[in-house]
Amino acid sequence: MDGVREPMGWAIDPETLREVVTDPAAIQAQLACAEPVERLFLLRLLGEVDQGLVESATLAADPVIAEDPWRTLLLTADLHRWRGDFAAAERAQPLAWKHTRGSRDRQGTTLQHIGKRQFDQGQLDAAAASFELALTLRRGFAAEELIASSESALNRTRVLLGYDAIVLAGGRGQRLGGPGKPGIPLAGWPLVDHVLLAVSGAGHRIVVGPPRIGLADPVFCREQPAGSGPAAGIDAGLAQVRQPVVAVLAADLPFIAAALPELRRSVAMDGTDAAVLVDSAGRVNYLASVWRTAALFGALERLGNPANAPVRRLYDGVDVTLLADFDALGADCDTPADLRVADERIRRHTPGQLPATPLAWPRLALHAPSSAPPDGPPGRAASRRR
Repeated sequence: MDGVREPMGWAIDPETLREVVTDPAAIQAQLACAEPVERLFLLRLLGEVDQGLVESATLAADPVIAEDPWRTLLLTADLHRWRGDFAAAERAQPLAWKHTRGSRDRQGTTLQHIGKRQFDQGQLDAAAASFELALTLRRGFAAEELIASSESALNRTRVLLGYDAIVLAGGRGQRLGGPGKPGIPLAGWPLVDHVLLAVSGAGHRIVVGPPRIGLADPVFCREQPAGSGPAAGIDAGLAQVRQPVVAVLAADLPFIAAALPELRRSVAMDGTDAAVLVDSAGRVNYLASVWRTAALFGALERLGNPANAPVRRLYDGVDVTLLADFDALGADCDTPADLRVADERIRRHTPGQLPATPLAWPRLALHAPSSAPPDGPPGRAASRRR
């Protein structure tokens, strides 16, 4: 339904991620003998969106379709998306999710279509997360063309976003009962995976901490010496950053995704060296930040030896934008009480709607989450002085 199918008379434009007709006659020929549900897709290709919506309404009243409306709902959402009615599309897609029946194929396709709608709306961070999840579901199971479709969409989104991310995952989690805060589960998935999904749009995701099976295969490195604090971790991770903008995040920020666009905008558009969240109590969260890469290099040079240095010292002499975090997007999880609050925050969302963290989709049947380290020793970062 969303793979590259030039022999069928259409293909996907890699710039816009939209299907384009390459052979109208072939599409018309298919339309003449297509099943009722397939007609919705073909009518959309031909630009006959209003007719498609009329036929989708008829299908919705069909008791046979009502027994399994997944594909009809998904194609109806796409008809609304092509007409620019994103609100209607956003209402239909969670309804389609309810009928995925735990199928990896259906889950992956639904998330791919959600990503396309988010991409069209300019919600690139959210789109990247949806494409990342779709790709994770499809790898090893779906047809090659579907895997290629998710890879292409994710890569295009990353090019448009143009940033890297360092995720500091060396916390021991003593107040959470250990072992290792990043591996503590929230909504069934390790905290670090929630942050990795939030930065799906980053070209390079560098995790500073013990290697583990991580969502979407991030790059791992360790601070030197191990356990010498977040400033040393940033120093180690920065050696692998290649983009002019870099997010620097703790691994226990499950709601950080919605804050990233404004943090990046403050750096990229306003020209400041760094942007950082400040909570309602006035506490600066130094590890909920986005930096100009060159400014972060300079801050580390001025700091000298980063081992066990307070991370706030990196901000000395730096042009920083403080962003008020009224929605607690930078809320971390330091204690069992914090975890309970985060879990309740996820569950407050309307059943069937995309929750505050995408990994909390009901019955999301991904590959095994971050739990066991891969074979081999952790890699060492190269010198940050390039």
